[in-house]
Amino acid sequence: MSTTKQEKDKTRRFSHLLADIYAWIHGAGMRCLLMMIGGTIALFALCCTVCVSNPYTLEVGEIADRNIAATKEVEDRLSTEEQRNRAAMAIGPSYRYEEAVDTEVLDTLANVFAELKAVQEYGKELRERNGLPAASTTIFPVAEVESARQMVTVISLSYYQTQLLMRTDDDAFDRMCTTVTTAVTHSLEATITQGQEDTAISDIISACSSEMSNDLLHSLIRQVLNASIQANRLVDEAATEAARQRARDAVVPVTFKQGQFIIREGERVTQNQLDVLGELGLLTSSAFDFSGYGGALLMICLAMAVLWMLLRLLEPEALHNMRTMFMILLVIFICEGLSAFCITFINAYLSPVCLCAILLTGLLGARVGTAAGLTMAVVIAGLSAASNNTYSTEMVSLLLTSLVGNVVSVQFLAGKPQRVNAVICGALVAVTNFLVMLAIILMTSVSPANAINDAIWSLAAGLLGGLIAVGFQPVFEAVFNLATPSKLMELANPNHPLLRRLLMEAPGTYHHSIIVANLAEAAAERIGANMLLTRAGAYFHDVGKLKRPMYFKENQHGDNPHDRTTAHLSAAIVTAHTTDGLRLAQKHRLPQEIQKIIFEHHGDTPVMYFYHKALQQADGKPVDVMDFRYSGDRPSTKESAIVMLADTIEAAVRSMTDRTPQAIAQFIERLVRSKIEDGQLSNSPLSLRDIDGISEAFINVLRGVFHERIEYPTVHVERKPAAESGEANAAEAAEGGMAAPYDPPMPDGMIPPEDTQGDNNTAGEAQQ
Repeated sequence: MSTTKQEKDKTRRFSHLLADIYAWIHGAGMRCLLMMIGGTIALFALCCTVCVSNPYTLEVGEIADRNIAATKEVEDRLSTEEQRNRAAMAIGPSYRYEEAVDTEVLDTLANVFAELKAVQEYGKELRERNGLPAASTTIFPVAEVESARQMVTVISLSYYQTQLLMRTDDDAFDRMCTTVTTAVTHSLEATITQGQEDTAISDIISACSSEMSNDLLHSLIRQVLNASIQANRLVDEAATEAARQRARDAVVPVTFKQGQFIIREGERVTQNQLDVLGELGLLTSSAFDFSGYGGALLMICLAMAVLWMLLRLLEPEALHNMRTMFMILLVIFICEGLSAFCITFINAYLSPVCLCAILLTGLLGARVGTAAGLTMAVVIAGLSAASNNTYSTEMVSLLLTSLVGNVVSVQFLAGKPQRVNAVICGALVAVTNFLVMLAIILMTSVSPANAINDAIWSLAAGLLGGLIAVGFQPVFEAVFNLATPSKLMELANPNHPLLRRLLMEAPGTYHHSIIVANLAEAAAERIGANMLLTRAGAYFHDVGKLKRPMYFKENQHGDNPHDRTTAHLSAAIVTAHTTDGLRLAQKHRLPQEIQKIIFEHHGDTPVMYFYHKALQQADGKPVDVMDFRYSGDRPSTKESAIVMLADTIEAAVRSMTDRTPQAIAQFIERLVRSKIEDGQLSNSPLSLRDIDGISEAFINVLRGVFHERIEYPTVHVERKPAAESGEANAAEAAEGGMAAPYDPPMPDGMIPPEDTQGDNNTAGEAQQ
């Protein structure tokens, strides 16, 4: 049983998870996410117009008709390779000492001398056998000389060299061997470098010249040394190549900085320049520039991630409101487009980045303005890095001015609904931008002249952003039908067509709406709701009564049409004023927030008067209370809930006979409790603390509305003569004139009552 229950619980949780996923996919959050993805694509496409330039068609030898600058830092590979080769060739070879070579050289030399000794001994033997003297003129038979030549295999002796060797005596030969061996040994000890063997042989011969006969030295020894001498200081190929590679690696690549001209107008195009342009993707034959487009896409995606995180932190509702999300993305797109235009054609510092924060703060509030403004700072930094200018200083400057300027914009505009404040804000941002640029100038070693010029452009950017925001704000308000502070202030003007109709056709409803607006505004201020929206909503909450104004008590003058109708019809007429009001609001394009207040200000409460009347007329038959309920939605916002409570309380308190503060407070508490018990406030975000604050605000306002009046006594005095001069007045007064009522002086700050007759209180009670 336990296992079965666990499986059911898992199945239930999985079903709930699937239901939540399905609801999210088909909800506003998913649509807003798709809208953000679409906005990312649009922003990326716009960014590509700055980060990727139009390709050129050029050939080697062609004369350039324009200056072409690098769109990003790129290496000049040909020049870099030439410098690396020169650096490598400047590195001499590395050597290693081979000790075994010494032994090999001396062994080879000894073998050669041994063979030569055999030839010399053979000649000596022939001389002794034939009794010939040891003279240099001895002539040996050709056959004997040829036999002697065959004894030497290491080197090849000529006929003359063999004859000379056969005539050499023992002392000369031994001296030759000793001298040469000693010289070779000394040369090996001093090392013989690879490639320097001929020089070493010449040095050995020079060293032996004083100890040997010239015949042997010049005719035989060089050949002996050529066969024997080897370099014992050999080139280390691996070490040499490593040293040369280090030299190549140490060469700083030759690069074109971003914004540096690759080709100047009037120059003849070289292959090297074409190679650089091709690597930048600036030629029609170039491959797709993945790096440029990839970097732009990554930057825009990061900016959108920043926007999503900031909205989730500051204004989560915006992530589920398609209209709000579309406006945010549209303003960012417009701001990016203007910035791209300035960067490409005018000056990067003229980019009106503050437009985003100024416009969205005025349209959607400070939190949305903050999120969008910081996002735009990331976007403008990316655009600057992708532009054709040197971006290191420019990007940092634009990023700093954007961040500081946007924060200043939001701080200044928060709670200031007048449109003229956008211009003032632009001026304030201009000064801020100039100060930021001045700080950068003081902290860096940039050229003061250029920096001041950039600071002036940055100052102009703030003014431009404010002016553009003033122009765009009414357009956005009209197109998206927004309840901005400026729009709400316009709607609260008594000259609005609907309010004028209400005043003329339903004056009782108009004055009722004024009192409700005062109550609602005070309550909204008390709990931190939108006061302007609450007041405007209260003004228009009963405009539906314009369709049948005489069916509502406040507009009746004796005749009551409900006396001639059934309870059901009366209830239908009364409850229809919310839907009638909604149609009028839609016709006059009132903002959706006000339309919601109109439709929700009665919720689905029943009209108890007509329900009670229906019960009396039913003669005991059942009556469905649902027929007497309003068809509107229950209040879903603080403002709608406040207007509902204010409307109910104003109408109810007006019917009270005991209007003392204590009675009003108790009555308000009872009315609010009834709304809570009926569930009318269940969908609103009001807390119990908010409800207490609303009740206190209502009590304070109604205490002022229904304050007590003092009774003024009626005193008859002589009427002041209507003469032109003071003397005539005095004379006429002396003769006696008509008596006129006299009003005693009013206490400070007190408004005279409309009815001078007062009530039944005595003068003494009034003074108390």
